[in-house]
Amino acid sequence: MSGSSVRRAGVVAVCVLLAAAPGMRGVETPASDFFTLANGLKVFLLESHNLPLFHAVVGVKAGSRNETAATSGLTHILEHVILFRGSRTRTADEINRDVRRNGGHFNAHTGQDFTLFEMTLPAGGADFALQNLADIVFDLRVDREGLDAERAVILEELSNSEDDPLRSALAAVYQNLFEGHAYSLPIAGTREGVLRITAEQLEAFYRSYYTPSNAALAVVGDFDLVAVKGKIREIFGSLPRSEAPSQSCDPPPRLRRDQEITLEMDVSQPLCLLGFSAPDCNHPDRFAVELLAEILGRGVNPLLGAALRSERRLVESVSMLYYAHELAGALIVILRLDPKQGKAGGRRALSFLRSSRRLNFSPEDVYGMERGNVFDYLESAKNQIRFSSEKSREKGMSLAVLLARQMLLSRNASSEGFLNEIEKIKSFDLRRAAAKYFSSGKTVAVYVIPSNPERRR
Repeated sequence: MSGSSVRRAGVVAVCVLLAAAPGMRGVETPASDFFTLANGLKVFLLESHNLPLFHAVVGVKAGSRNETAATSGLTHILEHVILFRGSRTRTADEINRDVRRNGGHFNAHTGQDFTLFEMTLPAGGADFALQNLADIVFDLRVDREGLDAERAVILEELSNSEDDPLRSALAAVYQNLFEGHAYSLPIAGTREGVLRITAEQLEAFYRSYYTPSNAALAVVGDFDLVAVKGKIREIFGSLPRSEAPSQSCDPPPRLRRDQEITLEMDVSQPLCLLGFSAPDCNHPDRFAVELLAEILGRGVNPLLGAALRSERRLVESVSMLYYAHELAGALIVILRLDPKQGKAGGRRALSFLRSSRRLNFSPEDVYGMERGNVFDYLESAKNQIRFSSEKSREKGMSLAVLLARQMLLSRNASSEGFLNEIEKIKSFDLRRAAAKYFSSGKTVAVYVIPSNPERRR
């Protein structure tokens, strides 16, 4: 293949991956390449010379969904052990010292579907970053001492999170929205699960899932494409191939009934979270849902917030989050309630969302002179997404994370591009999505209220 053909193939690969990436805002594509090593590792390279930085992310398709109630917290513990306990050839102190000496930053994150390991260095640090990521992620030394040390840290984190009203409410939403499915398990794990994990279980899980064929490497930054590609083949290509266990899994069952949960906590302001089932990261509905969330619960004046504040000021603030996982999605509405109104704000919000299938989102929804009275929520949301796309070009690590995520989870990448898919959405698509996900589905409502209301008056 000629050099120009290779370049065109790389550009097409970038477009395909970015098009389907949930939350990705249509980034233009400079020099790039996408290839798979003989051991199965997927690799994506994207030159971005905005800043003199080198960003690399290794993603492993192993998250909390690979756990059971008995092993809840295993992937989070493993992330900590990899991040803080060193490899077979170097101690954690040696690794941290080397990373700091080279002006780098190293971090990791556990999710439902995958675990990510990130490294950023100044431009010119490609060889160091790639060698260290391969060493840290794929050459772990598991021992009881390291496990016990990280177990203690995580138990302390769990104790702290129990006092966090938002995290507690979000955990309750997931537990009930995905009841009976692995997505209901908390990412950080349960205290019982964390206490039960053994070094042998950790080792077995690591050897099963932390293999190149179950991983992806995304590199974004100021580097030479040909040189970095050669270095990746040298460093990561030498890793042995082995197949991870099959990860075929059924999607969570649909929620059968509305649920309302009340948590009493030491808070001064009531909080309400409304959870709805939503499309997964490969579903075509995700574009309409992305816009719907923008219109109803994001931006300067979200439609839901305006409606609730105009009615006795039922809420102090409104926000909406859309989490698109591989097997399912979740739409989460977060309401800071007026303490004097109790649960009225949450119940009114639910009523509004259930009727949102009848809203006019654009002047095109009405006829004649009335068009001048209808604000164009649809075009405003599209403009906000376009603005976000411009901002994303400057965030090399965020882009690398999205690319790694996409390589691990994508099943049916669109060739149209994310912004093009967003641009196609019309008001009737929004009403159809609102009917499907707000009106037809059941809801989990979690209220966090003061544990001692008398003292709060």
